[in-house]
Amino acid sequence: MIAAMKRAFVVVVDREKREALKNLRKLGLVHLESVRGQGEAFEELAARKRELDEALAILSEYKRAQTGEKLGLRAGIDLANDILATAGRIRERHEEIASLSKEIERISTWGEFDPECLRDLAERGLPIRLAELPAKKLASLPADLDYLRLSEKKGRIKLALLAAGDRELPVDLVELRAPEKSLSLLQADLSVAVDALAGLKGLLLQKAAKRTALKKVLSRMERDLVFETLRSGIGSETAVAWLAGWVPAKDEKQLVEAAAKAGWALLIDEPQDDELPPTKVENNAVVRMIHPVLDFLGTVPNYREFDISLWFLLFFGLFFAMIFGDAGYGTLMLACCLFFMVKGLIKRKGVGDGLKLFLYLSGLTVAWGTITGSWFSLLPENLPGFLKSLAIEPIASWNPDASDNIKVLCFILGGVQLSIAHIKNIFRDFPKPKFLGQVGALALVLGMYFMALNLVVSADKYPIPQFGLYLILGGFTVNFIFGSWETGPIQAILDSLKNFISIFLGTVSFFADIVSYIRLWAVGLAGVAISQTVNGMASGLLRIPLAFIAGVLILFLGHGLNLMMGALSVVVHGVRLNILEFSTHMNMEWSGYRYEPFKETVDE
Repeated sequence: MIAAMKRAFVVVVDREKREALKNLRKLGLVHLESVRGQGEAFEELAARKRELDEALAILSEYKRAQTGEKLGLRAGIDLANDILATAGRIRERHEEIASLSKEIERISTWGEFDPECLRDLAERGLPIRLAELPAKKLASLPADLDYLRLSEKKGRIKLALLAAGDRELPVDLVELRAPEKSLSLLQADLSVAVDALAGLKGLLLQKAAKRTALKKVLSRMERDLVFETLRSGIGSETAVAWLAGWVPAKDEKQLVEAAAKAGWALLIDEPQDDELPPTKVENNAVVRMIHPVLDFLGTVPNYREFDISLWFLLFFGLFFAMIFGDAGYGTLMLACCLFFMVKGLIKRKGVGDGLKLFLYLSGLTVAWGTITGSWFSLLPENLPGFLKSLAIEPIASWNPDASDNIKVLCFILGGVQLSIAHIKNIFRDFPKPKFLGQVGALALVLGMYFMALNLVVSADKYPIPQFGLYLILGGFTVNFIFGSWETGPIQAILDSLKNFISIFLGTVSFFADIVSYIRLWAVGLAGVAISQTVNGMASGLLRIPLAFIAGVLILFLGHGLNLMMGALSVVVHGVRLNILEFSTHMNMEWSGYRYEPFKETVDE
């Protein structure tokens, strides 16, 4: 559920605002509104934070065991500056190496010569210029152009020309700009630069052992920056300063007591309609398992929207199981999950929500694979009898009708989930007449379910019942009249007429959304096909002693790839059905922002 919030204004004497902020941070309840920091202290802290961020980004490229060393704030900043300086020298070395390599490549075909000799000859009145041209063009050179042939290779001749620098050469001649150093000296410089680069990278590798300590310094810096942002940016009027924010309604009493103790003026009010409080989602330990997925997606419901964590957890588990669709895969995932859970308990780290979620998902996958008789997509004749006996015949993998039956199950899931969305909307809008628009939408979902069965599964098996057509027609009519209701029926009908095309397309989308759930069957079927192909490729090799290892390798790589593709499919399809289809029918925009109270984030 989404916790109720209260608007809070704290007024303090300006000279006491630093102490007030410290007390608020220690209290850790108020989500303060964003302000813009200002002043030299703020700019200094912001600059130091950027340096620490950049230093840690550089060290992330170097893997090194951590020393466990602790750094003070000043030492951390000095270390960050040292890292940035070393990284700057590394960039310079890279540029030097690139420049030297380019120059060596340019003159390498000319071999070893001393450019200083060319400059000496030019000073003595013998300007020598180096150039090359196609051998067949040699005869076309001007008669007054003196030259010495140096070499010939692949139809091109290298020449040393006796020509002043201001003389224009024939277009066929490609002149070599004389280098600053000889080829051997350039190669020596390159070797020195490469060694220097390796040394600098070695220094960063040593410093990477302090990456964890530097992260803690960054955390302290971020805390100080947040504090200074608030201190320098909060509103003030002469001798009085005020802070605006939000506090959970259940914590209101605690804030009132803290204000009375500190001598603050405090105003607490209900949020206005044009205000958007932060969202604090509160769930029990079971439902909280889904939070890692929502955090990964970065989705936060609007304060006035629904918390769909419970429904997301329930349906996401079913979608996950149907997409992987194999009890063998589920068993492997379950074993991995139990291993890490036991490991965490041994180390007294507890079991995180992520592991709990994975245990739930893998358990459902085992259950689904068991009732469909799918164990690494083995053929029915290769399955032990007790495993076959656990399968439910209508959806068992060996049943010719299982495919159609699972399609029906997909549409049932779609109909149920979308119906839940509109039932919740009905309770939200009741007793306003607008709730009847949601009743119409619910009727459309149910009517479109029968149409999906008829058009997608089988028209003979699933003819559209008469009441199904009434549901579609009646649902559209009721939704058309009441879906836009604000002030009265005339206004609602006129608004619907203005948006008739979008309303009609929205009605069609009900059918598309129901049909969209067939992706669970399709993706699961694709996974089975891949598994069966892998099994077929490996089965022949496993019977040959010399090829046994190759067969095992094919099984390992093939099923491993299938597991990775299943994980990707869960993100693409399993998440989509919850975040798009289901949430869209609940009119959710996910436009909220997370409740993040001003509190201590690091140990003092």
